[in-house]
Amino acid sequence: RRLKKHIQIVPNDDDDVYTEDTPLALKVPVVDYEIYSENNKPYYKIIRADESYKLFLSFLSLLRNFDRADLEMLWQILKERFSSSKPKKFSDDYLPTTLTYMFEKPDVEA
Repeated sequence: RRLKKHIQIVPNDDDDVYTEDTPLALKVPVVDYEIYSENNKPYYKIIRADESYKLFLSFLSLLRNFDRADLEMLWQILKERFSSSKPKKFSDDYLPTTLTYMFEKPDVEA
C-alpha cells in the first residue's frame, strides 16, 4: 500500500499508459575520496554528495560494496585529481592504477 502512494499513472496522447515513479531510496553519488590512516592501517574514505562517508580497509571490500556507477564516478575523480601530478605514495597510487586497468583499454600493438 505504501508503494502506491509513490507511483502516479499518467496517460499520454497515444492512449498508452506509463508510470512516473519516485525512487524510494535515492542513490547519493560519490564526490571525493581520501586515504585515511588509523592505527597504522590505510583506509579508503569514500565521501558522497550528502557528506556521508564510508571507510574500506581493502580495495576488495570497496568493490563488493560499489556498483559500476560508483566506480566510474570514483575513476573520474581520480583522473581529475592526478591529471597534472602523479601520486607520491604507494597507498595513493594503488587506487588510480587499479582503476586504470579496469577502465582504460590496454595500449597493445599486435
